[in-house]
Amino acid sequence: MSAVSESSFFLEADEVLQDLIPKLSSSSSPSSVDQQEQQKQQQQEALNRLESIFDKYLECPSLLDSKLESIVSTLSKAASSIAHEIYNSNSDSCQLLPSLISNLSAIYFIAKVRGSKQIQKFLTHNASDVEPILQMLSFVPTSEWKAMYALLLWIGMLSLVPFDLNTIDSTQDISLITKMISTCQEHLSDTGPSRSIAATSLAKLLSRPDLESRELLSFLQFAQEIMMKYLKGECLIFQIMGVVQTLAAIFKSGKREFLLQVEGMNVLWEQAIRVANMAAPKDGNAGVLLLRKLLVKFFARVGCCYLPPKVAEWRYQRGRRSLLANLKEEETGNNDAVSGNAAQSSTSATPTTNKELVFHVPDQVEDSMAQLISSLDDPATTVRWSCAKGIGRVTERLPAICADDVLDAILELCLDFENDNAWHGACLAIAELARRGLLLPDRLHQVVPIVVKAIQYDVPRGQHSVGAHVRDAACYTCWAFARAYAPDILKPFVPDLSKAIVLASLFDREINCRRAASAAFQESVGRQGADNFKHGIAILTAADYFTLGNRVEAFTNVAFFVASFEEYRQPIIECLYEDKLFHWDEEIRRLSAVSLGKLTALDPDMFVMKVLPYLLQYCTHENIFVRHGALLGVAEILVEIGSEKIQEYSNATGLLASISDLVNRIEKARLYRGRGGEIMRAAVSRFIECMALSKVPLTVKQQVAILDSVDSNSRHPKEEIQEAAAKALFAVTRSYFPVGEEGPSERLQKRIVDTYIQAVNMDENPAVTRGYTLALGHLPSKLLAPSRTVLDSILNCLCKASNPTNLIGGQGDAETRRNAIGSLIMVCETVGIGRSTTETDEYPSQAITKDHLEKVFGALLLASEDYNTDRRGDVGSWSRIAVLNALEKLAYLSIRSSNLPQSYQDTSDIPSVPRVPSLRARCETLESNASEKVHDCISQSKPFRGNEKLDEDAIIYFTSEMCSKTIRVMLKQLSEKLDNIRNVAGGCLERLLLQENPRVPFVYSRPSLVEALKLNEKVQVNWSNPEDTFPLVLRAINIDEYFESILSGLVISVGGLTESVTRHSSKALFDYMRALKAMKQTGRISKISHAMFRLFDRHSKDGRVILPLLVTVEKLLSHGFFDDLLTKKDSDFSKELAKRIRKEATKISDIKRLMSIVQVAINIFHSVDEEVKSTNLLFLMRILAHRFPRVRRYTAEQLYIKLIEDSSIISDSEDVDKAMDILSNTNWDRDLGPPSNIRQSRNEVAKLLGVTLSEKDIVGPKPKAAVKKVDEFASYASLVGSAGF
Repeated sequence: MSAVSESSFFLEADEVLQDLIPKLSSSSSPSSVDQQEQQKQQQQEALNRLESIFDKYLECPSLLDSKLESIVSTLSKAASSIAHEIYNSNSDSCQLLPSLISNLSAIYFIAKVRGSKQIQKFLTHNASDVEPILQMLSFVPTSEWKAMYALLLWIGMLSLVPFDLNTIDSTQDISLITKMISTCQEHLSDTGPSRSIAATSLAKLLSRPDLESRELLSFLQFAQEIMMKYLKGECLIFQIMGVVQTLAAIFKSGKREFLLQVEGMNVLWEQAIRVANMAAPKDGNAGVLLLRKLLVKFFARVGCCYLPPKVAEWRYQRGRRSLLANLKEEETGNNDAVSGNAAQSSTSATPTTNKELVFHVPDQVEDSMAQLISSLDDPATTVRWSCAKGIGRVTERLPAICADDVLDAILELCLDFENDNAWHGACLAIAELARRGLLLPDRLHQVVPIVVKAIQYDVPRGQHSVGAHVRDAACYTCWAFARAYAPDILKPFVPDLSKAIVLASLFDREINCRRAASAAFQESVGRQGADNFKHGIAILTAADYFTLGNRVEAFTNVAFFVASFEEYRQPIIECLYEDKLFHWDEEIRRLSAVSLGKLTALDPDMFVMKVLPYLLQYCTHENIFVRHGALLGVAEILVEIGSEKIQEYSNATGLLASISDLVNRIEKARLYRGRGGEIMRAAVSRFIECMALSKVPLTVKQQVAILDSVDSNSRHPKEEIQEAAAKALFAVTRSYFPVGEEGPSERLQKRIVDTYIQAVNMDENPAVTRGYTLALGHLPSKLLAPSRTVLDSILNCLCKASNPTNLIGGQGDAETRRNAIGSLIMVCETVGIGRSTTETDEYPSQAITKDHLEKVFGALLLASEDYNTDRRGDVGSWSRIAVLNALEKLAYLSIRSSNLPQSYQDTSDIPSVPRVPSLRARCETLESNASEKVHDCISQSKPFRGNEKLDEDAIIYFTSEMCSKTIRVMLKQLSEKLDNIRNVAGGCLERLLLQENPRVPFVYSRPSLVEALKLNEKVQVNWSNPEDTFPLVLRAINIDEYFESILSGLVISVGGLTESVTRHSSKALFDYMRALKAMKQTGRISKISHAMFRLFDRHSKDGRVILPLLVTVEKLLSHGFFDDLLTKKDSDFSKELAKRIRKEATKISDIKRLMSIVQVAINIFHSVDEEVKSTNLLFLMRILAHRFPRVRRYTAEQLYIKLIEDSSIISDSEDVDKAMDILSNTNWDRDLGPPSNIRQSRNEVAKLLGVTLSEKDIVGPKPKAAVKKVDEFASYASLVGSAGF
């Protein structure tokens, strides 16, 4: 079943076996050089394809197993055949070598994915292959390291042939064994993967029974020499690594009896310890990581070699843990066996000392274990992991008393709480001991508290902390405990373990630790049973792999669900307010506060009586993390409980008094200053907001004090603090500062509204204007509109602040403009349009009138043209995004406030086909200008409604003009170059067109627009993706109402700098133009050209629009989309275009714009208008003498290319050739005047091309008269001189 499944998932098996490998296995010699090159290219392509196929299975290589033998055997047989042919013949060896290298490289690719051990057993291992394969190592170039790897891997397999190697040795001078050993030793110093495979192959060769006595001793001597050289600094690091890896492999596969009797072993052991000390990190030196890892493997295997190869009988055995075996025993009725296993599970917790083999532990084992334990705090994770594995293997063969000492040594590593590496290594070692049954149950009472402490390990280091790897390893240890011990053994420790694991899965900062804790909890529930881990299944269902991957979800929703179980509620709450609320990460503190707020509903008594008093005492703590977290916690708990609920408790008076005076205490302690002052300001603003929402009783003095605090935070330069202050102001002004029937007092009005307006209008500090424009939008209607005058002043202030030309301190401020736009729409929402309002009518207030609405709408339209930039880029885009959202909200507000007749609502979709009224309808609505009205309706595709009488009280706030301008603004932004702008514009437009409550009326050609943008389809359009957006936009350009708006935005995209936007927008535009040209829609093309002329006129000298417009025109001209207009005799296209580019070329210093103008001018030569040609050529001659050398050079290059492509521009071909020679041979970067006289060269070109230059053009501008420098101290010097000094 598994084989079939694996085969089905190896999708490329047929391609690999039937197509690619045969291309590599061709051993025929090509007859010609061309055939040889063709075969080499074919093999390289096949090899690249094989590599790409195998690399896809790196994460799940077992999918290749079903075809692994076929692939490897085919490749190895082909390589063996080629090797034999090269070995037996001296001819054509160079021609066959590429095929051999290709096959060997393919073997490496699959070995990289599946592993060398799995591949090696499928290689051919005939005795006849030994000498040819060994010889190929000298033929293959060292640069082909992949082929070298495969050959060394093959040598390792061939070294296991069950024959005496001397019997298959055909060499005369050097023996086969010597060659194999020396070849492998040479590759021990390789820098790549061939070093490790050479070490493995050499170890297998030296471990042969017929070579151990002869060759192993000489290699050990060689290893001692290399170690001595390394200790003296005379050896390459790669060579010592190869030697140590070989030694480790020898002690793994060699015979224990022989290795213990080898002479010089003690010397080698001492040298290895010295090498380990030298490779260890010290004094800031990182050491050699890979060498330390190899030494750890060597120490572990030497230690195992000196111990009896028998697993200790004293180890703890849980019994049979296979579910399949248990089910089989139940089916056969072998209940005695099952009960026996259960008995063994409960009684094997104590070591069977009566069966234990007592023996002397050699000193080498003690040294080995000492090296391993000391390496548990190595800086490298791989070294610590290898140490843990080695300790487990060695301890498995030790007596119980020695294993107990090993555990004590591991636990001593945890005494130093600051050493995170030691804690990590100890956790890994404990887990390894538990997995192997070497951690006896009677030691769990010492180990479990350390593991629980490791799950919470987090040591601050500056602006961060360390400990994530320790917590991850501790979770792995818990996972090992769950698998290793029976439920009754682990039951006493379950409460501590379960709480620690659950808290880590919910509240750990790192995603890998949360998921590791969840995996440990899942294993514990499955292995230990639901009786030990209460509500395990329900918790695992909610706290799964994916939900815990989202930190916010884990802290809020999942934590609330788990806390609903009483066993976990109190630990979760205590963990949050005692630990996580004081975490070093600000985001963790914020989430902990939010989580605490949600948990108040589960146990409000505990929060009021215990948590709130506990946190209030830490709100002015000296540690910024503590006081910030405590303040956030108090705020979130307060807003969830409410002051009325608190008053029901006995400690309510003191608690509310402390809460109401908390802001004053923080300010008196000056906690806004110094490090952490900014986050404290934001936290205080949030606390004030929550206190106001909870309606905590405050005196008038306290209300004014918190208002001062909010104003102070509103003036802060940091945006997050201003936003928090605005939210606090929103709550404070609604919960406090009541007003009477006559509105707010004059003092209150001046204190808040007048102060804000004056600051926005007069203050030169941008931080102040940003904060107060934002604050104006968060005021309640009782302060915004107590009278028409106040409302007018606020709207005028915000409209002025949103203007793109508005200056703060002599400079524009994008944040002020953006905040003003947001506040404008918030004022409209708060006050309401007409009779509509979002607040209760407890006090009289004015509403937004039609005049106000027109003013706000006009300000938004003006702000939609905000394209201001600074060093941060297009900061005007912030205002445009705010405008798009504001226009959408304003449309909904206006529609809801309007009293539209039913006919207006029914005919909101103006059809594309004109709707002509009936004769009777026309007679009923007859007027003096009825014919004109009908004609206008037909020409504009609008419905004819006649003189419909509106109700006297009916007021229309949302007009057709507003609708049209709103849609046009959104379509223009949807066509522009910024992804985030398009995303917002597309979303707003989609909602406006599809919204049903309220339904937006007066949308011109709604069905056509919806169909063009594919809004009626269920597929969601990604408006930020230019590949999806621009084709849809070009479908909507056919609607005349939106034509110019779309084109004005599209020009910016086509001529922009962003490669993806330019490519996709240009493709969409070219496809549209190509379709128009194919359908001979010359009128439509002419309409596009005239729209571009209007853009030239509207944005003259504006580089932001003119440069992309010039680039767009040049692209359309060069692709021939305007050829019909250029060649049409009665068309004025070329003349109008030439006139506008000449105008743009005057008095500008933008080189990019000038170069684009030259490109457009060059393309105008296709025109049939001779006057345009001559005028254009004169223009280019003047540009050829421009003051910028780069512009002159570029103009000469483009004109030269144009004359080559089309010499018909000038009738005299001889003159053209001479002009081209001057254009190409002149260095146009040199000076215009003497001594270079570039202008003279330009004059010659103009004469040859028949261009008549004016006297001023020929001579050039007159040099400016030298200004005589006047000594400003001359008069003073004269005065001093006349005074006789």
